[in-house]
Amino acid sequence: MPKAKGPNAEMRQATRAAILDAARRLFEVSGYDAVATSAICAAAGVSQGALFDHFGSKRDLFIVVHDQWQDRLVAAIDAAATGIADPWQRFSRIWRTYLSSTEDPAMRQVLLLDGPYVVGLAQMRARDRDTAFAFFKGEVASLMQAGLIRPLDAHGLSVLLFGALDQAAFEMADFPGDGDLRRRLLDSFETVMQALRPAP
Repeated sequence: MPKAKGPNAEMRQATRAAILDAARRLFEVSGYDAVATSAICAAAGVSQGALFDHFGSKRDLFIVVHDQWQDRLVAAIDAAATGIADPWQRFSRIWRTYLSSTEDPAMRQVLLLDGPYVVGLAQMRARDRDTAFAFFKGEVASLMQAGLIRPLDAHGLSVLLFGALDQAAFEMADFPGDGDLRRRLLDSFETVMQALRPAP
């Protein structure tokens, strides 16, 4: 069937946007399990048939919301690091911005609490491998090239550091009100980075 054009296409786009906006707001506040498709449709002012026509399923709709949040996080990290010429300061800004993002309740709910089991950890890891991890590995390689950390295996070190940051983010998401835990995790990762510095 040919795609609708003109006013019909605009109406479909508006319906899709309304569903996505309603779903995003509900998922951010209540979490995936607590949000029924009927609640999304009521908030968007559409029928359940419209939701399934545009997104296929509640899970597929959540994945779109998840990916939007992922793009927003990447943009925030990129903005925080833009214009910093010193590789050490740039890398510090990158990982600190990532961990600081866990203070956003909406980001924490969608990306860290619901994402791993709704999207699936294997699927998330596959997506990260060519995007977030590739970027992170490039930053680690830049530190080595600048002589700011010891010349280790860039891939192996990147895997370990990337995993440590992810685990720290999950820990912060599980205990959002624990300021002391947050401080200790930030201090611990900084200590790890300092330990990687070349001997004077």
